Amino acid sequence: MLMPLTLIVLAATPAQTTTVPSEANSVVANTPADAAPVDGLWPSPKLLNLMLQRWAEEACEEYDLDGDQRAKVREATVKRFESFLTENRSRIQPLANEFIEMRMDLEPPSKERVQAWADRALPVFEKSRDQIRESNDEFRKVLRPMQRAKFEVDALQMSAGMAIAEHKLKGWKEGEFDKDVFWEPSPAGRRQRREESRNRRTEHEQSAETASPKMPVDQVVAELDRWEKYVADFVQMFNLDEGQRIAALSCLSELKDRAVAHRDRRREDIARLEYRIERKTVTDVPLDDLKKQLSELYGPIDDMFKELQTRLDQIPTALQREAVRASQEPTGGETAPAPKR
Repeated sequence: MLMPLTLIVLAATPAQTTTVPSEANSVVANTPADAAPVDGLWPSPKLLNLMLQRWAEEACEEYDLDGDQRAKVREATVKRFESFLTENRSRIQPLANEFIEMRMDLEPPSKERVQAWADRALPVFEKSRDQIRESNDEFRKVLRPMQRAKFEVDALQMSAGMAIAEHKLKGWKEGEFDKDVFWEPSPAGRRQRREESRNRRTEHEQSAETASPKMPVDQVVAELDRWEKYVADFVQMFNLDEGQRIAALSCLSELKDRAVAHRDRRREDIARLEYRIERKTVTDVPLDDLKKQLSELYGPIDDMFKELQTRLDQIPTALQREAVRASQEPTGGETAPAPKR
């Protein structure tokens, strides 16, 4: 079941209070799970229970669950995450507090402090991620086919977000620290950032206008959205397990990056062709020739989708393929849709 942002902050990419010295941090890291710290931000048992119940109810509404489904989801959600957060409070709470302290301090933290924090936070993140995945697997078992089809799209996005968070934590642990990304500046600093961002955006827009017409990127974005839908349907149809879902998501992410890179390399050529075709500013070159040139520019992206299909087809087992063939035989009931582009 998908993890809400509030609990991801608590259980994964932590939060704050007053600065904890490094010696105290090493003591906290070795504190037994049943010795929960007194100081710092943490919901009361009643508040935690209500947060989890509200989260479960929102998920039930999102996927239009019936009464029996709702009861199972509420019970499983509250039990799992109450236990997990309570048992790991002694590790989560100090990390959460220190994270917010570093972000709210008037001066950015040192690279060494962020490295030490990330080194302690990464194992907690990995445990939290495993809980989320197990919860998602429980949630899948409750859903009907069409509910699962919608869920798999959201689950793919969630997996991508978790992968980005893990990559960022590992980068911090290795010393890849950018204070402008990690640290929350003062109000004056935020105003300066906004002003610099506006100036850069204005300069970029002015240079783009003089260089060439803007390329309508919605065609590529729409194509990549169709790829995401195809992969989500594929995952749902073959009932892929967690490892298989990660493999499918990895293929999707790699090929999307390649498609965007190709689009960016040929951005100006595509923009000029689309501009001429749209406004029919054709003189010596026939319109059909321009369309053919544009199709050739987009051709590698079509080839990438074919590669995505080929690589996905290698993931399901023989048993999973047989189950799909059996489910597609007419039964009069609801079946999962076949992947469509």
